[in-house]
Amino acid sequence: MERRYCIIGAGYSGLAAAKAFADLGVAYDHVEATHRVGGNWSHGVYDSTHLISSRRTTQYSDYPMPAEYPDFPSAAQMLAYLIDYTRHFALDRAIEFGKTVRRVEPLDERGKDGWSVEFGDGETRKYAGVVIANGHYWAPFTPQYPGEFAGQQIHSKSYRRPSDLAGPRVLVVGGGNSACDLAVESATAFGQADLSLRRGYWFLPKYVLGRPTSELDVLSVPVPPAIESAVYRAIIRVGFGRFTDYGLPRPEHGVLDQDVVVNSLLPYFLKHGRVRPRPAIDRFDGRTVHFSDGSSSDYDTLIWATGFTTRFPFLPDDLLTWEHGQPQLIDHLIPPGTANLYIYGLVAPRSGAGSILTRSAQLLAELVCAQEKVSIPVSQLLRPFSRPRACIRAGGPQLRWQLTRTTPMVRLLEHVAAVLPTTTKEAS
Repeated sequence: MERRYCIIGAGYSGLAAAKAFADLGVAYDHVEATHRVGGNWSHGVYDSTHLISSRRTTQYSDYPMPAEYPDFPSAAQMLAYLIDYTRHFALDRAIEFGKTVRRVEPLDERGKDGWSVEFGDGETRKYAGVVIANGHYWAPFTPQYPGEFAGQQIHSKSYRRPSDLAGPRVLVVGGGNSACDLAVESATAFGQADLSLRRGYWFLPKYVLGRPTSELDVLSVPVPPAIESAVYRAIIRVGFGRFTDYGLPRPEHGVLDQDVVVNSLLPYFLKHGRVRPRPAIDRFDGRTVHFSDGSSSDYDTLIWATGFTTRFPFLPDDLLTWEHGQPQLIDHLIPPGTANLYIYGLVAPRSGAGSILTRSAQLLAELVCAQEKVSIPVSQLLRPFSRPRACIRAGGPQLRWQLTRTTPMVRLLEHVAAVLPTTTKEAS
């Protein structure tokens, strides 16, 4: 079997992986289920979407965004950038569009002998390894509540513009970045909108001292969590004050424990009465929504901005170990105990991911080359140094330090394992 690899997905992460493979001379096939590159930026965001991370922190390290782009490019600009990146490095020549994946299975127990990939058209190919970069913003999550809502329901994944909504009475459910954007956009279109929050969220302004807030997270060395948390709390206090002054519940979790919302417009709309905060939903009764505090209101449209479920429907059910809806991965990349299987891009840094993707893609390509030279899964060699975790949230400095630590470790372990006696390798 030719030592060829399969990259699944041609979005923000998949393109970075393909560029790194091409640079290192690793043979690969690149398949994309849709008919153009861009992933979520091509088919999964609403028209008014803008980046919450700055241009500087979102661009790939080896290909800057156009200088005329604003600090926070639009979705259309981000997609144009990804298309240009693909053409500039001739990555599009290797992409097979409209190629869906039905099944990915190891040829042996741990995947050391390679992987079988069955496609939607019935074709099956054998590969030395597989890189899964299918994204984690494509399987919408919608919570269930007692009763039935008789009005229009739409998930943020399907929303494109205000004309998609029945209006004028709109309830947005959720507290993340999309929920806040859609509450503001609905209020702009219809005069007012309600926002149902199940819990408190931490909100960051887009700018601090005239600079994008995401650029505070670009240090090359890890910062102690206590100091990082204190810095974010100070920014929030100066930028917003107390959340209770806006009618928002105070978060009960630490500022670094869950996703932080980057939005400067929501507080403005809350203070002007254009967006009205509501508590968690209790039940539905026709067009009436009853809330947990005993209040109720009637609505024409309900927007579910409740996030997504991480899924790999083409993998065997027992291949990954899951915790709280996320798979355990070593260094956000390798499922423990497997060889030649990489889940790439399943991480949500608090800053832009551009430089992190560029460096981690280079590490991915080196891992692939290292695995070809040793007889046991590289994941086993790394596990004593990198504990598997099932969490996609991470700070930029922590991810950069992880990359700085792991890259030379992979090179060292590759040389050490290559000279071990064969029986020792297999016994390990």
